[in-house]
Amino acid sequence: MNRINADLLRTFVEVARSEHLGRAAEVLQTDQSTVSRKVARLEQEVGVALFERIGRSIRLTRAGRRFVGRAERILGELRDAVAEAAGSVSAESGEVHLGFLHTVGARWLPERLARFLEQHPGVRFVLDEGTAAEVVAGLLDGRYDLGILGPPPSNAPELDVVPLFRERVSVVVPSQHRLVGRSALTLQDVSGEQLILPRSRSGLRRVIDDAFARQGLAENVAYEGDDFTIVQGLVEAGLGITLLPMPLPNPSSRVVVVPLRDPPITRTMAIAWDRRRALPPAAQLFCRRILDDAMEPLARPMTAV
Repeated sequence: MNRINADLLRTFVEVARSEHLGRAAEVLQTDQSTVSRKVARLEQEVGVALFERIGRSIRLTRAGRRFVGRAERILGELRDAVAEAAGSVSAESGEVHLGFLHTVGARWLPERLARFLEQHPGVRFVLDEGTAAEVVAGLLDGRYDLGILGPPPSNAPELDVVPLFRERVSVVVPSQHRLVGRSALTLQDVSGEQLILPRSRSGLRRVIDDAFARQGLAENVAYEGDDFTIVQGLVEAGLGITLLPMPLPNPSSRVVVVPLRDPPITRTMAIAWDRRRALPPAAQLFCRRILDDAMEPLARPMTAV
């Protein structure tokens, strides 16, 4: 049975349909003796007679009638598998595995996905939100074709990284907070407040920590959390203030956004991929569209060091 292959099954199914070796041979574009040998070989592998010969014609045995349905399904699944495999390497019908940060998932990424899919509706995206460290890990272990994260990773030399745009970080305070009404704030203004900041040290938190350190200021961290929606919820509940890139995870009348001016804090967002693996064509196409659309594109990839 280990020697049963698709060619034998196709021959069997065609003979079963026509119940005639000659007509089956015409459809298969071969000679009748070859068809007869393949049928006999299949019967030998299966171990039972699939056809009974009546004069110059043949017809399925009871075992043959039971076998033909399974054979047709097997051939159909094989055709589907081949088509799916071919689609995975097609720029117009392939699959793109994309890891990204929450902030780009709120507005920036959906808008670009929508525009891309208008022109390339056959491409399928598998989307996964995570922290910057999780996106880097997903790129390195092959779970993601592309990652959109920030700031650009400094400890992953296997990645090619291209900066895309900068996110401006603002101060977010409860709507009844004493800082409401100020046209702008400084880090000195917020350093004494209870801060709610991201826990992960690999992304936005590193940018914030570096900014405080450069000013010689200490952070009064009351709560930490990597889900920006939860961070905003804690601010809405009056448990502290936060520093977040815009736009907010959720529009809310319970918080007020105040620009941060001295010093301004920005987070550079970038697209990255593992240079050790070839990008699938659909991922290459999407990456080109993202780079073409970038606010601050570079002439060539920036290699992380």
